[in-house]
Amino acid sequence: MLEWGTLLVCGVALLVRAPDALRGHNRSVFGILLLAMLCSVLSIPGPYLAIDQALGGRNLTNLILRYIVFGMVFMVGLRLATGLGDSDARRLLTGRPGRWGLAAACVAVGLAFWLMDTQGSSVGLLETADTARNAALGPFYAAAGRSYPAFVSVLLLPALLRTVRAPFPRLVRAGAAATLTGSVAAVLSVPASFAPDGWEPAQLVVNFAAVLGYVLGLLVFWISGKRGQLRR
Repeated sequence: MLEWGTLLVCGVALLVRAPDALRGHNRSVFGILLLAMLCSVLSIPGPYLAIDQALGGRNLTNLILRYIVFGMVFMVGLRLATGLGDSDARRLLTGRPGRWGLAAACVAVGLAFWLMDTQGSSVGLLETADTARNAALGPFYAAAGRSYPAFVSVLLLPALLRTVRAPFPRLVRAGAAATLTGSVAAVLSVPASFAPDGWEPAQLVVNFAAVLGYVLGLLVFWISGKRGQLRR
């Protein structure tokens, strides 16, 4: 249910943004939403299993999904840091700390995936070989996949908090609040990776809250900008 709800929100946001993108306005946001929708599609069993079977049935689709998320999160972070006027976050994101953070996350995800037994297509790797090695490595693989989004979210938190508290128009503050919710969820998703199996529903809520928060935030920021243009 959460997967389809996220896909619906991403699809609506993408359609709403399409006319502006076709006119050449803010195509980076359209690209972010397109990647978000692709991630949502790859989180649904039908498309995931079909693609992964074509790739050999070793859950390479899951690994690819992690790297797509990294690229999308970088674009989101860059866009928001620029839009919110946070030069410090932008410098950290595009500078050496950001490059090292992204490289470390990519290596950690790839290494954990390579060490695991990933035979047998399964959304979220929930039905891969039930071995002691997978049981030990699974949480670290999940945490590694969420580490870069959490890193970017931490960089954005100060600017988002300032925007929520500032005397800006309501829509701007609403967009910042939605994005702030997504950022906090992204940070919480890392320790949530190590939660007991019985907490799986809560883990899903945190993961999808991160995606929805960012997507809704970008959409509300865009609507706010359009309203400002119309008033001028």
